[in-house]
This record gives sequence, C-alpha cells and structure tokens, in this order.
Amino acid sequence: PRLTFAPDELRAAEAAAQAEAAGSGVAAWQAVARTVTALQRLDCGHDAGVDGVTTAKEAELLNATEAILDAAAGGEPLAMSALGHMYLLGDPCSPKRNLTWATHWLEGAAAAGQPSALAMLGFLNESRALSRVYNFSYATPAALTARYPPVGGGAYAQGRALYEAALTSGGSVLASLALGSQYSNGFAGVAASCPAAAAHYEAAAAGAMAQLDEKRQRTVEQGWLDSSSEARTLLRKQPAAARESGVDPASVEYMDYCAHVGDVAGQVGMAHLYHSGTHGVPRETAAAAHWFAAAAAKGDPMGHANLGLVRLRAGDGAGALPPLRRAAKRSDPSGWAGLGYAYYYGLGVRQDYALAAKALSAAARLGHLDAIFNLGVLALRGEGMEQSLHKAERFWRVAADFSHPMAQYYIGRMKARGLGTRRDCETALFFLQHAAAAWPAGNGLLETGLAAHEADRPQRALVHYLLGAHAGLEPALHNAGFLYAEAMPRRQPQLAASYRGAASEYFRRAAVLGSVDASIRLALLLSEDLTAEHSASSWRLANELYAEAARHGSADATWHLGYNYLKGRGLPKDWGRAWALMRDGGMHSRFAELRGPEKLLFSLLRAVYEARVFIVFAALGSFVLATGGKRAPGFGAGAAATAVWHEDDDAAADDFDEFDD
Repeated sequence: PRLTFAPDELRAAEAAAQAEAAGSGVAAWQAVARTVTALQRLDCGHDAGVDGVTTAKEAELLNATEAILDAAAGGEPLAMSALGHMYLLGDPCSPKRNLTWATHWLEGAAAAGQPSALAMLGFLNESRALSRVYNFSYATPAALTARYPPVGGGAYAQGRALYEAALTSGGSVLASLALGSQYSNGFAGVAASCPAAAAHYEAAAAGAMAQLDEKRQRTVEQGWLDSSSEARTLLRKQPAAARESGVDPASVEYMDYCAHVGDVAGQVGMAHLYHSGTHGVPRETAAAAHWFAAAAAKGDPMGHANLGLVRLRAGDGAGALPPLRRAAKRSDPSGWAGLGYAYYYGLGVRQDYALAAKALSAAARLGHLDAIFNLGVLALRGEGMEQSLHKAERFWRVAADFSHPMAQYYIGRMKARGLGTRRDCETALFFLQHAAAAWPAGNGLLETGLAAHEADRPQRALVHYLLGAHAGLEPALHNAGFLYAEAMPRRQPQLAASYRGAASEYFRRAAVLGSVDASIRLALLLSEDLTAEHSASSWRLANELYAEAARHGSADATWHLGYNYLKGRGLPKDWGRAWALMRDGGMHSRFAELRGPEKLLFSLLRAVYEARVFIVFAALGSFVLATGGKRAPGFGAGAAATAVWHEDDDAAADDFDEFDD
C-alpha cells in the first residue's frame, strides 16, 4: 500500500508508465465502454436534452457510441459487451433498451471470453430477469452451455458457471460479489463456506478500490469518500423526497450566490464543486483555488487547508506551506495531514519521514481517517518510525472500525492470512464485505433504481435493483422484493403467483442479511396466504418473523405482533398484551394497511398517544391555575444554579514548533 495522497505529477507519471507497459493508449470509446461494463453511470451532462440542444458532453458520448458500434461490428469483445449492457439497461444517454440486441451482443462478447459479458449473462440466468420482468423468453445458447457447463445442479447452476468463467477470464466485480454473497449466506443452492466467500469478497474489494480511485482523485485531499448507498426502503405510500444529496441546479445556483456575497460555507462548497467537476459545475482547479483562497482570507481553517492541498497537488510546496501551517495552527486535521504529505514528499521543505509521521499523528489525534491509515503505511514501510507489521495492523484496525474502505480491505487480507494478527476467517469476511460495499457502481444502481421508481418505471427500477440484489446489497434485495410484490402484479396480473414467489425469495435473502423491513414484508406475504391448509402455519411463521424483528428493535414489527394478539391471528387473543405491544410500537406501522372504521380508530389512538406529553402538561398547567399559581418549595427565583464555564489550561507541549517557519 501507499499513502492516499500524492502530487498530481507523480500520479500522472505512474499512469503513463502503466500505459506504456500496456503497449497502447486508451481510445475515447474504450473509456466509455469500460464505464458502461463496470455498471457505472455515464455522465450525460447536467442539462442533457434541454430544449433539444445537444450539449458538448452528449456530443462526446454520441461519437464514442458510434465508435463502439464500429468496433463491435468488427468483433471487438469490449465493444460488444458495452453495447449489450447499453441495450439491456437503457441509460438516458445510450441506445434505447432492446433486449434482442442486448442478448445478441452479450452472447458474442461472452463467446470471446469478455468477463463483464459473462458476468451479465450469469446474472440474467440466476435472476431470470428477462422472463420475469419483461416476459422475454431467453435461454443460454448451446455453444456457451457447452463451453461453460453448469456447476453442480439446480436452477442456478448455469449462472454460477458463467460467474466463475468471468473470474477466470479477467475478473468482474459483479461476479465476485454474486459468488461471495452465495458462499457467505448459502444462497442459490451452494453450501456456505467462509474461505470461499472471503476469497470472492477480496477480489470484489480490490475491484471496488480501483473504481473508487478515479473518484477519489476528484477530491482535494484524494480522500476516501463516504460510500453510503441510496438505501431508502420502498413503501406503498412513498414520501416525496429529493434524491441523492439534494445538490440540484437550484442548490448550486444558491451556493454560488452565497459565495459571491462572501459566505464562507458557500465559497468552500463552490470550491469543492469546481475541483470535482460535479453537479453541472465544470472542473476548474483555478476556480477552486480562487474560492478556497477567498474563504482562507476570512480566516476559515478549511479554506486554508484546502488551498494548501490544492497547491501541494500542483507541486507548489512553497505556496502550499503557509496556508497549511495556518490551518494546523487552528487545529484543522487536514492542515496537519497536508504538512505530513509535504514532509513525506519533500515539497517546499526537506524530505523528513520522522516529521511527516509526527504531523500525520497530529492529524490522526484530531480524527483524520486518512492520516490514521497513512500511519499504518509508514509503520509497514518503516518510514519515520520503527517498521512493524503489528503496529500497521493496529492503525488500520482503528481506521477500518470507522469505515475506511482501504483499511478494511487490508485488515481483511491480514486476518485471512494471519499476517501480523491472529488468523480469523469470520473477521476477515466481515471487513472484506464492508470494503467491497464501497463499490461505486452499487450506489449508482440503487440511485438509478430509486429514480426509475419515482418516475413510475417499475421495470427499469426492478432490473437495477436486481443487479444490486445479486451483488448482495441488502437495500436492493428488499426493494426488488417490494417491486415484485407490489408493482409487477399490476403490470402483468396473470403472473401474480410467480411474482409473489420471487418477492418471497428476495425478502428472505434480505432478512438473512439482517433487514428487519424485509422480515416484516415476508411476514405480511405469509399473512396473505389464508387458504385453509396453510393459514395456521402461515400465521405461525409470520409471528415468528415479527417477534424476531421486534427483538432487533423494530417498532413496526412490535405493532404488528400486538395487532395479531388483538385479532387472535396465530396467537391467543390478549387485549392487555396487544395494547402493550402496540403502545411500544408507537401505535402505528409504516407497513399497516388499515381500512374503514379500523383505520379511523387507530389514527385517533395514534394522535392521542403522540400528544400525550402535551396533554399531561396542559393538565398540569390547568392544575396550577386552579390552585392559584402557588409554587412548591424548591421552585422559582433563586432556585436555579448558575453555570460557570471553567476552561482548563492546555498543559500539553506545543507540537507545532517544529513545523513553523
């Protein structure tokens, strides 16, 4: 491993060396094709398609798509795979969905051993998405079946064979995640195996780190971004909410206005947008430096730190040091980290690993996760401190516990091999799973699925959620089950029974991964099976699921369990027990579908329950007024204590002296 931060010139030299070793450059269409086959969304431009005007970004993508078509017609495997993905997923700035062409190009690429195409065909076989979602009949060609024979038996054997082929043909994050999920949880007819699951998740995590690296370079500090997914649980009555992070054109315009009127937060925000080139803002490092400098001029520590880091990345060590020192003086962790990088690379100062380690330690004490990870790198290399694999493991374990994906990756590898720590497969699997969850494409699949659902396009939403589901993403599993249970039967009522079975399958998988919402959904599906031969067993299983979810803290499950006590559904009627449980559940459930007088009654009970504090205080106030406003002893003037703030003297030595001018 290496430090998370490096000057742009050094990274450019490394990239050029890799390109030279590969023997050829990367054409524009190849970059687009790799983005598509990695299941990452294409950037169509923020104002794509407005008033029929073709933006520069759209024109660039159109040219790349034409080049991909020409390359695919010439039999280029990557181009064929990219076209197959485009026709299958139907992204806004790529060719429209055409399942016939999608399978044609995917099969051609798979026959040539292209790993992304093999993984996608493995997904289509395992999920049966084409027949279930689009009612499109598809079977794996005999030539592919003969070349990649099913692994074991069962309905999922062919899909597993194609996933395995993708791994041996060059690797695929989707295939690694799918197989890791199967071996970790015993899904798809395989026996659970910790070593096999850890091996697949390690490969998936390595691919996820590679995808994250490009996004990381767009941040000022080249730091590891928050990889949290758009994990909203779909409901029948979905509340209106802004998607993604709420940074829409209006928000950007307001932020720009705030920056121009001198608001520090607006200046720092616009600087980050210019540096990353996201949300419709062009990528301009000079503009980013301008706004960071404006914030720094107002004394903002983040402005000083980021201005120094921008200059440090450009190789201007002399210009970077003053703002970094000012930020460090104000206890900004990024300022200390920047000083550490300056001393590590010898930018503007003499190279000194010991001072680099000391500055990074100061940043680490202020909670800087990248600094903690980088201290582990220094300990492993013996730079600025004694070389120690055990000490590196300790630093990385701290960073991993706070969700640093690269630290999780290395801790997982060390635990799997017993390097510097006790060998522990379960712990290794835990950290490798979390590192792999940083996969950027997974977040994109969830966001695209949510956007399609809100646009009332359930089939498009379901396909994207299914991709995430078979990669083992818990929210995608739940939402795929929801769409099979709620949306698809309205589209094709004749397949309602099949959709019900599919919904149960995905809810069960999500419940195994710990989703209490999926447990409740599965219980509700079981509650709907009221045939004479199944009603007793269905109620029993449903109540067991409610009880398990309630033990994990679900108020919704607690309410449903109380409701079943009230109605005597699989449980003896017990009004006292029912009231206690429904009260503990907040007198309502997000999943309840009540009608008529019952709905009115429970709405009234909920309103009274939620207003109970106000009612008590109103009664107390009435009592005080009725008694003439006399105060009990201990209340009133003179009873309140006066709070005095005592600021402790900082007796610690000033560590900054060594880094000052």
